Amino acid sequence: MKKRLLFFLLILLVVSFIPYVFSHEEEEDYPLNPTEIYPFSQLAFVGYGSLVFGVLIVIILLFHKKMDAAVKKVAYILIVAVTGGVTIYLIFTTLHLNIISVTEGPVHWHADYEIWMCGKEIRLPEPKGISNKQGTNLIHSHNDNRIHVEGVLLSMEGASLGAFFHTVGGYIASDGFSVSTDQGLIAVHNGDKCSEKPAKLYVFVNGKLINNPSAYIISPYEKVPPGDRIKVVFTEKNIEEIDKNIK
Repeated sequence: MKKRLLFFLLILLVVSFIPYVFSHEEEEDYPLNPTEIYPFSQLAFVGYGSLVFGVLIVIILLFHKKMDAAVKKVAYILIVAVTGGVTIYLIFTTLHLNIISVTEGPVHWHADYEIWMCGKEIRLPEPKGISNKQGTNLIHSHNDNRIHVEGVLLSMEGASLGAFFHTVGGYIASDGFSVSTDQGLIAVHNGDKCSEKPAKLYVFVNGKLINNPSAYIISPYEKVPPGDRIKVVFTEKNIEEIDKNIK
């Protein structure tokens, strides 16, 4: 009975780690993100290591009475090797990322934002899961209308407005944008209509109109202000009629 219970726990352990191990495939997908330069992301490597560690522990519990001294020694050596290997991998990748990052280490920047279309504010989908994030580990929001850049930047492009829209399931360009919402994907382009009139995209940073919004890099500040206040507006109004500041 005890062996059946342990075998069941082993199967449960393997099944529970499958989404965790492969979750790195859904991590940051923007060019030059940290996960692209290593065989495995840190999250994935910890997942694989934890899975192997758990399997070894369950095997030892199931068969320790039948193991001779040599087999037990090999099993314990494997446990130490897995634990040490994961630790060394995390230390190496962390140090390496800090050395090669464009900011010489992790950053924690913020910028507030609003998205408006035809006079209505557009909100991102409610965050799902325990992470409470809209986006990825590196660049995301927490349903707070604030862009968070938290981590190591291999390229300043990773802190761009284009990167943020990309990681929340959309894009932004000079002539339009798309963004996911709880009601589905919203996409607009210059020339589409608001109130039966042709509309146009405007993007303001701290009240000033910018061109090529996709390439805009948010300012390196933790607090807002002095961090950026970004307002994305798709409207039929003339620029003089637009409220350029966020709430």
